[in-house]
Amino acid sequence: MNLNQLDFRVSFYEIMSDGPEAGMNEPVEVYSCFGGLYEPTQKDVQLGNLELSKRSVTLNIRNPQPQFIPNVNQTFEIKNGIYKGLFFNIKNVALAKTPNYIKVVGEEE
Repeated sequence: MNLNQLDFRVSFYEIMSDGPEAGMNEPVEVYSCFGGLYEPTQKDVQLGNLELSKRSVTLNIRNPQPQFIPNVNQTFEIKNGIYKGLFFNIKNVALAKTPNYIKVVGEEE
């Protein structure tokens, strides 16, 4: 993965509770970066237990530790391209084959 392959703007969100009422949760942007996007491999599908009826993507981002660590309780939004405006639930996070990169597998909400 080269820097010139990171051509998708991505924002990560976490659900924050504003009050005691159920359903009062709002997503709050916790991190934004550029990433490389591709269709999940068969291994990604199996590890993330992804449904084949929903859109799924695999995202490669530079490792942002300690500033941000993605986890399965978060969602991400792709800001441009064919997936513009779609939100994905994080299903799996792992180190990518390329050093200093993280692979994030997401499934459409």
